[in-house]
Amino acid sequence: MWGEAGSGGYNAVGPQYSSLLEEIRVHSIQAEVERILPFEQIAHLKESGLTAFTVPKEFGGLGRPLSELFSFITDLATADSNITQALRAHFGFIEHLRSEAPSDYTDRWFERLGKGETAGAAAAEKGTARDAFATRFTRKDGHWVINGSKFFTTGSLYADWLTVTGSNENGETVKCLASRHDPGLEILDDWDGIGQRLTASGTAHFRDVRVELDELRVGNTGFAYSQAFFQLYHLATVAGIAQAAALEVAGAVKTRKRGFSHANHALPAHDPQILEIVGHVASAAHAAHAIVRHAADALQTAADSKEDERGPSVIKAELEVWQAQEIIFPLTLNATSQLFDTLGGTATLRAAALDRYWRNIRTIGCHNPRVYRTRVVGDFLVNGELPPEQWRVGAV
Repeated sequence: MWGEAGSGGYNAVGPQYSSLLEEIRVHSIQAEVERILPFEQIAHLKESGLTAFTVPKEFGGLGRPLSELFSFITDLATADSNITQALRAHFGFIEHLRSEAPSDYTDRWFERLGKGETAGAAAAEKGTARDAFATRFTRKDGHWVINGSKFFTTGSLYADWLTVTGSNENGETVKCLASRHDPGLEILDDWDGIGQRLTASGTAHFRDVRVELDELRVGNTGFAYSQAFFQLYHLATVAGIAQAAALEVAGAVKTRKRGFSHANHALPAHDPQILEIVGHVASAAHAAHAIVRHAADALQTAADSKEDERGPSVIKAELEVWQAQEIIFPLTLNATSQLFDTLGGTATLRAAALDRYWRNIRTIGCHNPRVYRTRVVGDFLVNGELPPEQWRVGAV
């Protein structure tokens, strides 16, 4: 109903993993209600090769193109959006490597990722200045070490490596990778957001954590289309959440035997008003998925252009994604609120966990707020002002 057209492309590989995604989906409600972190599910994804979806085949990956990644992300989010977001930094790291010229560095990391190893996030900080990092890289006993604390360390609790950003002794922005298992690294499961509760997006403390292979990369080393990539990743996740909501509410209406005396039919499954609501939710999911696919094509073009900086293809992809944000978030938030009207009071039972769809979309929508993106689109159309470059967040 929401899949890709034709038998090639993503359709050539997606069905192979449907049983694994179904296992994850079946487990997701219990995990949400009982707060079961998805260590086991992510381990299964690693074993299946799906965490190496875009890693080149010569390094053991599936070697799929960037545009197909977002179809997979939507399918994975339909199963469990917590897992999808937990892998966001990981797939971003892979894309970063793919955007670079081949080197010993890229080969080394592709080999690790092709074997199923994953990376988590450790960039954002809480309570520090907007234009600087409190996390420091210094020399100790002949090696670079990391000291400081991070927040929003999404997925790091499940990862093998952390992609860490901080400042060196000269105040320059520096990036590196560090082992998840370093004895000086402490990761806390203290994320208490209203949604995406199992993403492990909380705190990480670094105390003389060794920099992997003593490799530091100085400056803003993000790939040219990274802003559009990471935001489209969010939108693909939201499209998957909307699909999951539509499927679940349709199944609940189909089997529901409880009806009202003033309804249009004794059974909700044959009540035209109830069916209309289900249709609204499904249509929102369809629209979100279609918009994501269209934006993914623009991002693929940007990646293929090999623009070192933000050239025309990258800027076009950014504007497509920013416009998509403006439509997808309100559309799916409304749909995941409206679905409650199909089932009455039983829809609000905590055991049903239907509220997780709205909560998860609302939480994702608060990341890098869309209101700023919409203004950027308007400024470009009216004044020809190009979208701003890499943004920062923090105290001012």
